[in-house]
Amino acid sequence: MIEEVEKLLTHSVEYASEILTDTGECYPFGAFLDTIGNVHPLEMEVEDTKNMPTIGKVINGLTIYCETEYAAAKMRGYALAYEVKLQLTVDAEPIDAICFEMTHCDQSTMDLYYLPFKSLGDKKATIGELFAVKR
Repeated sequence: MIEEVEKLLTHSVEYASEILTDTGECYPFGAFLDTIGNVHPLEMEVEDTKNMPTIGKVINGLTIYCETEYAAAKMRGYALAYEVKLQLTVDAEPIDAICFEMTHCDQSTMDLYYLPFKSLGDKKATIGELFAVKR
């Protein structure tokens, strides 16, 4: 893994872990690498908390923003993070995880990374071990 991608992933995993241990859940977010390789957080700002957008709309909005900025060469790469349910074997129960989907200008294919977690109630969670899956 190239250094910039590792920085992007590390930032995203640390932020997701912090949110999960504080709240027990993780609203979709992103991070991006500027043109000189610095990592910046990216979240959708919600002004009207009474009309919160759906998770799908947040992921779509973050995706469109990142793809547009990336295509305009305003960022070297980006990561999107969102909750998923994974079934690791055919007869296993699905588990909760955060998916990290990344794009970088120097790497054509990127693995998907998953951070499993278990909600414990009282807005707390335990974090599992990060793993990757080839696309």
